[in-house]
Formats: sequence, C-alpha cells, structure tokens
Amino acid sequence: MKRISAARVSRLIVGWQVGDRNLAERLCLALGKLIAARELPVGALLPSERTLAAALVVSRGTVVSAYGLLRDAQFVTSQQGSGYRIIASSNSPGEVHNRLVGEVVAAAQDIDMSSGALQSSPVLVELLNGLQGSDLASIVTGLGYDAYGLPELRAAVARYYSDLGLPTRSENILITSGAQQAVWLLANAFVDPSDLVLLEDPTYRGSMEAFRRRNARFASARVTHTGFDWQDLEAQLQQSPQLFYLFADCQNPTGRTLDDAARARLAELLRRYPTLVVEDGSQSELALDAADAPHLPLAAHFQGDQSERIATIGTLSKLFWGGLRVGWVRSGAAVIARLASMKAVNDLGSSRFDQRLAVELFERLPQGRSWRRAEIQSTLQTAEQLIREHGGADWQWHRPAGGTAMWIRIPGADAVALCQSAARQGLLLSAGPGYSVTESFGDHIRLPFVRPKPTIAYTVDLIAQLRQKQGKAIAADAEQPVQKL
Repeated sequence: MKRISAARVSRLIVGWQVGDRNLAERLCLALGKLIAARELPVGALLPSERTLAAALVVSRGTVVSAYGLLRDAQFVTSQQGSGYRIIASSNSPGEVHNRLVGEVVAAAQDIDMSSGALQSSPVLVELLNGLQGSDLASIVTGLGYDAYGLPELRAAVARYYSDLGLPTRSENILITSGAQQAVWLLANAFVDPSDLVLLEDPTYRGSMEAFRRRNARFASARVTHTGFDWQDLEAQLQQSPQLFYLFADCQNPTGRTLDDAARARLAELLRRYPTLVVEDGSQSELALDAADAPHLPLAAHFQGDQSERIATIGTLSKLFWGGLRVGWVRSGAAVIARLASMKAVNDLGSSRFDQRLAVELFERLPQGRSWRRAEIQSTLQTAEQLIREHGGADWQWHRPAGGTAMWIRIPGADAVALCQSAARQGLLLSAGPGYSVTESFGDHIRLPFVRPKPTIAYTVDLIAQLRQKQGKAIAADAEQPVQKL
C-alpha cells in the first residue's frame, strides 16, 4: 500500500495540539485515534518524519518521539529505510487501545473556522415554539421503522422537485439522515473496491472519505470558476468510471454554480458515457441570487431508462439547521429500492420526529430561503471587505455564487503549515489539499464567511500575520549559504 501523505494526516488531526501532555504524546494520541478508527488503514506507510514535521510545523524530533510511542504500543512497525507501517487497528488489544486512543477535541476557547455549518434559522425556531405534544403524537404509531422514510415527507420532497420542473413521484425518493448519509449509501451500494470514481477537484472532503472507505480508485476533473476543463472531463469519462460525484450548484468548496449553457453541455456529455452520476444538491438552497428556487437539477436531462443513471442528493439541514438530520436521494425506483435495503441494514430508518418537522418546513420554504439568503449576502459582503482591508494584497478568490465559504488562494503560501500554526493559537482552519483528490491547492484556504464580523476580522488578521512570518522564514532559509563538502 502506498504511503499516506502528510497533507492528509494534517487534515484529519485538526485540533491535536490541545491537551495536557507534551507535544509528542498529543501527536501520538491523535494518530492512534485515527488508526483505531481505520481512518489510517492497516498496511499503509505513515508520512516520513521530515514531511510530517514540516506539515505540522513541529520539530522532526517531535514526530520521531510520537512514532516511537506508536511503535512501542504496537500500532506501527518500523524498519530501517522503509519507514513506519501501520499494523494495528480498532481490533487492537484493549490495553493498547485504552492507552492510546482518546478523544482529541478542540478546547472551548478555540475558534472553529474549519466548518461552514450554519446556525439555526429563526423559521425553525418559530415552528418549534408553536408545537404542542399533540402535533407530534400522531407519528408515534406502528413500530416506527421505515427505511424509505415517512410517506408524507417523501411526498413533500417529490412535490418539491415537481415544482422545480422535474416530475417526481414518491417512489423516486429515499429519506436519509442528512446528505452525508446519502453519499455514504450511494458509495456503499454502487462502488466496490478498486472501482474508479470520478470526483471534481477540489471537492467536498466528506465525499472523498466515503469513497476512500470503499477502497475506490480516484480520477479527477478540474473545476473552473465557470464550469470544467471540458476536454479533460471527457478524457476522464472515457476511462469508464463507476460513478461521477459533482455539484452543479454552489460547489463545495469553490462556490461555483453552472450557468444554463454549462449545464446543457455537461448533461449532453454525461449522457454519452455509462457512469452513475451523483449530483450533490445539498447546497442548492444557499444561492446568493434572488431567485425564488434552485436551478433545475441535472436529472431533468435524463429521460426514460437513463433516469436510473442519475441520483440527486438534497437536504433541509443547510437551509434550516445542521442538527435537523433530514436529507434524501432522488433517483429511479430501482436505485431507491437498492438504497433502501442498505439503509435498513444501516439504521432501520431515519428519525420520525425530524421527518415530521421537515414536512412542516417544506411549507415554510419561501420564508426559510428569504432569511438565509439575506444572511449569506450580508456576511459575504462583510467578509470581502475585511479581506480587502486586512488580508494580503495578493489574496485571490472568485466571489462564490452560493454556499457558506470562500475558496481563497494565497500565492506562495504553505496552507497546510499555515493552518497548523493557526491551530496553535486557537484558530482551526481548513487547508486546500484536504479538498483535493490529488492533494493539490497547497496555497488555498477554505474560509467560512457566515460568522460574526469580529470572528472574521480576527481570522483574516491572524492568517495575514502567519503568512507574513511564513514568508520571512522562507526568505531566511533561501539566504542560508550552501555548505561545501
């Protein structure tokens, strides 16, 4: 198995610096947790001491000590010239497991800018305040298990797509516990080990982890601020990937939305190649424009038997609240039946209480859209102003068409190291390589902007300061005389 990259490890152990133990022990704990959870697979080689030290902005000695502790606990083995290979897993002996694997969480005083999650909508709060016990008592019937989802909610989702212009029946809908479970179900139902999966580059990192757990091979299609590199995309489709996962609206992490011409071109291209298309529409309701509803999904371009070749993911969690774990998959009836059988094994069915709330929220979509759009528009304007005033003059970005974060390029920066330095000062950020199939975008940072103005101002100021220090360190290294032998 190939060596795990330092960039991937750095992304997975955000917040590891916090704790009472010394730095090496904290690093050991964080790595042990990842190994036990199978985030770092058995048989893989850990990053070299030098590359991991550079990525985490620690001394090589710290990494050497942490690896030594992992070896002593029989989580890894080492051989001169070969590095450190993972030999333990979540099935490790209890003593070793208990000694190494603990929760590595951010301290309460830390500022978490690694996620673009939103606060609850007042539309949801108003609904909850008006509920009485009798409003929910009607759902407590039968056994409470339904892998397909609450019939009333499936019908509401079907009407949602039909109103957009995509005729849909309840049999085309599976309710899931959020959009993330929808991705997981599709990955497990349709991707076998070594299957080729085509992903946008960059893309949503949660999807990459879902497909990685299936031991899939990856191909990448480069995202541009208007669409794709079309020639490259067709070349990737010619490799016959099993599945193509993409965003047409409010792409995560770039915020790019395809215009009508790009959608038509993409659909025409996809119809020519027999791959399962998964459109993630989880951010479609977060557009910045004043449209009353999202764009028509790509599924509208697939008719007849081809409708079984495309699955559309949606959710109410972005629009109303992340804690409302309601998502869905829209596809052909045969695909939905296959996913439902897998969901039944996974969790027997999503929460009926959440689903009942979702039925009511579909009646409040206009208010929910209006409030969330105003929030996003206002906070983005504030963030862009703060970046222009306090960020570096060379910071580059395209204004997102929607979503909750900005995809910012800082030329010459080492974003992985910069984010590690920020974490030491209580600011948790996400570096570009964590969103990349090829671990590219080493000079990019994903910056959530739906945050209070003081939080964004502090974040931008600290990034600018750390970038300045990083630049000075690089310049100093370049000036060091070369030692002659």
